[in-house]
Amino acid sequence: MDAKKWMETYAQAWEKRDPERAAALFTEEATYQEDPFDEPLRGRAAIREYWQAATHFHRDVHMTWGEPVVSGELLIAEWRTKYKRLDTGKNHELRGIMLIEFEGELAKSLREYWLRRP
Repeated sequence: MDAKKWMETYAQAWEKRDPERAAALFTEEATYQEDPFDEPLRGRAAIREYWQAATHFHRDVHMTWGEPVVSGELLIAEWRTKYKRLDTGKNHELRGIMLIEFEGELAKSLREYWLRRP
């Protein structure tokens, strides 16, 4: 897998609020766990729906990545994002870690842990 290319495409999907581009990064049966206490989303269609809703009000999104760690088919990377919410006008800053398992060039499992700056 080309970790940096995948990460760049993920960042572009968020910055452009493009759920189709985001969903295309995952296998048809992929899981996406945004909250470690919730059940993961299952399938590309569910991931697309999540992205549509989650990024709908985001504007001026800027996402960056730390240096990735790759071990076999596992990618671990820190990420940072700043954006403005269109509905509230508030600026947000998030930082997190993603653990992504790959099947070829596509993610088959994504788990993330993140915090928002108050």
